[in-house]
Amino acid sequence: MKHHLIKILLLALLILPTVSKAQQQVDQNQVSIRAFYSSFAVICQSPNFDDFYKQYTALLNEYASNSFKQSVLLEIDDPNSSAADIATDDNGIQAQYLGNLKVEKRGAYYLVRYPIYDSDEKKYIEIGLKITLDSHGKIQSVTGSYTKEIKTPTDLNK
Repeated sequence: MKHHLIKILLLALLILPTVSKAQQQVDQNQVSIRAFYSSFAVICQSPNFDDFYKQYTALLNEYASNSFKQSVLLEIDDPNSSAADIATDDNGIQAQYLGNLKVEKRGAYYLVRYPIYDSDEKKYIEIGLKITLDSHGKIQSVTGSYTKEIKTPTDLNK
């Protein structure tokens, strides 16, 4: 009996650090994604395209894989391209709603949700994006998962 108990305890000692390290990586990835979108929201406010492009390129250098960065920059340079987009609305992410930004691990991807105010339609919309990361924790892909109407920016909590 003692022999089995010792084996179980040794196995637990081996597994626990691995699980803890994996959770730390998930937590770090969530922080990184949040930092990316927080910086992106500020950059989106720039009225000068050249300043925006310079800051955006620097942001992508820090948080995105090379292939994703090239794809996003291609879209900026050629609006007719079908390259990757990191937001599903012309407004991008609005800085005043960063407090409502949600990042959740969902299997192989992270779900990023945030509200925007559509001034044309006079309503709030929740944007949901699926983010995949490469082995270095850099953004590899962003796909528009969904959009839906919400009553207030805090409705993301429901």
